[in-house]
Amino acid sequence: MPERVARRARAQQALYFAVLACVHSRRIAACMIKLFRKQGSAPVAAEAEAMETAPAPSTRNWRERLAGSALTRGLAGVFSRHPRLDDDLLDELETLLLGADVGIAATATLIEDLRKRMRAREFADADALLTALRAALLALLQPVAQPLVIVGARPFVVLMVGVNGAGKTTTIGKLAQRYRNEGRSVMLAAGDTFRAAAVEQLKTWGERNQVPVLAQAQGSDSASVIFDA
Repeated sequence: MPERVARRARAQQALYFAVLACVHSRRIAACMIKLFRKQGSAPVAAEAEAMETAPAPSTRNWRERLAGSALTRGLAGVFSRHPRLDDDLLDELETLLLGADVGIAATATLIEDLRKRMRAREFADADALLTALRAALLALLQPVAQPLVIVGARPFVVLMVGVNGAGKTTTIGKLAQRYRNEGRSVMLAAGDTFRAAAVEQLKTWGERNQVPVLAQAQGSDSASVIFDA
C-alpha cells in the first residue's frame, strides 16, 4: 500500500502541475500550488483510510449533509480568521473551495461573483458574504440534487464512466457501502483492466465493504468481465 500511495501521490502532483499550465488565472494557479504544498500526500492517505472509518450512510438530504460538511466547517474557520472583507479573505476562500474539489471553473465563477459584489459594497460584513456564498453553493448543486433511485429491474446496474482521477472508484466504494447497509445484495465488477492497479484498488474497496468483486487479470478484455458479471 505505501508504494501504491507514493506512486499515486507523484501522479497527482504531475496532474496538478499539468492543470496549472492550462489555467489562465495566475491567482488560481497560486492557490493550487499552495494547496498541494500544504496537503502533500495526505489526501491520498486519507482516501485510502476513508472507508475504514466512515460512519453508516446518513438518511439526511443533501442540504443537511452540506450544512454539516467539512467544507462548511472550513468556511467558518476562514471567516473567523478573516473578519474583514478584503482580497486575502477571497484568496483563502478560493484555496478552500479548490481543496474541497468544488472545481476550477466553479470556484473561479463563485469567487469572481463575490469579488464584484464585495467591491459594489453589497455585503455589510463577512457574515453577509458567507451567507451569499452558501446560497451560491446551494444554487450550484440544485440542478443535480436528484437521488439515484433503484428501480425494480434485477439486477440493477450502475456503470461508472469517466476520465482518470475523477473519483470513480471512490464513488463506487461509497455506493457499495450505502447499498450494503441498506440490506441490498451488492457485487462489483472491475471493468477497468488497463489502468495500473485499478483492479487491485477496486478489490480493496470490496474487502472493506465486504462485497464480492468480479475481476480478471490485468489487460483482460473489459467486455468479458462485464459479461461474466
